[in-house]
Amino acid sequence: MDEEVVALYDAGGRPAGSVPRSVMRAENLRHAATGIVVRDSYGRIYVHRRTTTKDVYPAHWDFAAGGVVLDGEDPLQGARRELAEELGVTSELEPLGESDYADDHTTYHAFRYATTWDGPITPQPEEVAYGAWLSVEHLLAQLDDPDIRFMPDTRALFGDWLRERAADHGEPHEGWDTRATVVEGRWLDRVPLFPDAEVQLRSEVRLMPRLAPLLPLEVPVPIVLDESPLRVRHRLLPGELATGAELTPEDGQRLGEFLRAVHDMPVNVYVESGIPEATAARAELLATLERMLHRVVPLLPPEQQDAAQALLRRIALRTPTTLVHGDLAGHHVTCAGGRISGVLDWKDAREADPAVDLAWPLFGTPEPVAEAVATAYGVTDEELARALDWHRLGPWYEAMWGQGPGGPAVVESGLRGILDLLDAKLTA
Repeated sequence: MDEEVVALYDAGGRPAGSVPRSVMRAENLRHAATGIVVRDSYGRIYVHRRTTTKDVYPAHWDFAAGGVVLDGEDPLQGARRELAEELGVTSELEPLGESDYADDHTTYHAFRYATTWDGPITPQPEEVAYGAWLSVEHLLAQLDDPDIRFMPDTRALFGDWLRERAADHGEPHEGWDTRATVVEGRWLDRVPLFPDAEVQLRSEVRLMPRLAPLLPLEVPVPIVLDESPLRVRHRLLPGELATGAELTPEDGQRLGEFLRAVHDMPVNVYVESGIPEATAARAELLATLERMLHRVVPLLPPEQQDAAQALLRRIALRTPTTLVHGDLAGHHVTCAGGRISGVLDWKDAREADPAVDLAWPLFGTPEPVAEAVATAYGVTDEELARALDWHRLGPWYEAMWGQGPGGPAVVESGLRGILDLLDAKLTA
C-alpha cells in the first residue's frame, strides 16, 4: 500500500507543503488534523479505545474521531472521510472552530467538529478496539480519573467545550418523587428521590418506546442515561404546559381521542414493560386508601367525615382496568402551535381504572373542552361518575404528601381542596 502524504501547515493555520506520513511522525512536523465529537440524540458522547497498533498514543481512550488532513484535502472533507472510516458515521458536521496542539509526539493545527448520530457505529478494526456511549458528566468523571489514559490532545482541544455542555442546565425542579432538570435547552433529566420512584422510572423507560409510535399525540421516550445514581433523559417536548394555555374544544377532541387510544391499547404492547399490572395496582391503591382513611379523614371536620369515607369506599370498588397514564393533569400536557400536542411523565402508568385519566379532562378543564373530551372518548355515565370521584380524590394525595416531605402548609392546602370537592357535582 502506498504511504499517505500529509499536508503540512504553517503557524498561521495554512497549508505549507506535504511529506509522507512517516516523515511527519519521525520529525514531529506541524500538520493539520481533524477532531469530531459524536453525540446521539440524547446528548451522549461516543467514547472509544484506540488500538494498540496506532502510531501515536496506542491503547488510549478517546472521545473524538478524526485524523490527519491529507495533501490537497479540504479539512471538512478530511473530517467526513475519517469519521466514515473510523466509525461508519456519515452525518452532517457542526464546526466548533480551529485550535492548535503540540507535545513531544505530535504538532498540529486542529479543525474541530461535532455531530449527532443515531445510526449504528461500525468501528474500523485497525483504529478502534472498543467503544460505548457515555453521558457528558460520566465522561468528565472518567477524564478526572488518573488511572484512565485519555488522549491528551482531545482533552486539551475539547475539554472546555465538554465542561460548557455539563454546565448548561437549568435550576432543578423537585417534585413529589423525582428531581427534574432541563439540560442544554434540549433535554429533561430526571432522578428519583425514593426507591419506588426508581422502579417507576425504569418501567417508563421500557414502556414508552413501545407506546410512542401508537399514540396520536407526542410523548417522551426516555433512556437510562446513567445507572448509579439513576438518571433518565428524554427530549424536551415543544411548547408550553397546558396550565398556562387557553384550551379549546378542538383540544378537548384531541385529548379525548388520545385517551381512547391509550385505553384501547392491546395488552401485548405493555405487558412486559414492568408497570404494575391490575392486581398489583389494586393492592397499592387499597393500601393508599387505608392510609388516607387513618391519616386524612380524622383531620376533616366531623360533619364531613362520613362523605369522605363514602368517597374512599367508592374508589375502592372493583372497576374495569386498562393501561392508564395515572397522573394526567395540566402540568403533564403540552401545547404547541396553538393546540394540545403532547403528554408528559408516564412513571405512574399502570393497569387501573381508566376513569383516573378522565378526572382532569372532564372536571379540571372549561366546560366546552370537557364536553369535547367526553364526546371524542365516548364517556359513559358510569365512567363520568367514577371520573368525578377520582377528581375529588386528587387533594387527598397532597394532604398525604404534606404529612411527609411537604410540610404543614401542604397538608392545609390539601384539606381545603378535599372540602371544596367533596360536594362537587357532575357537570361534564
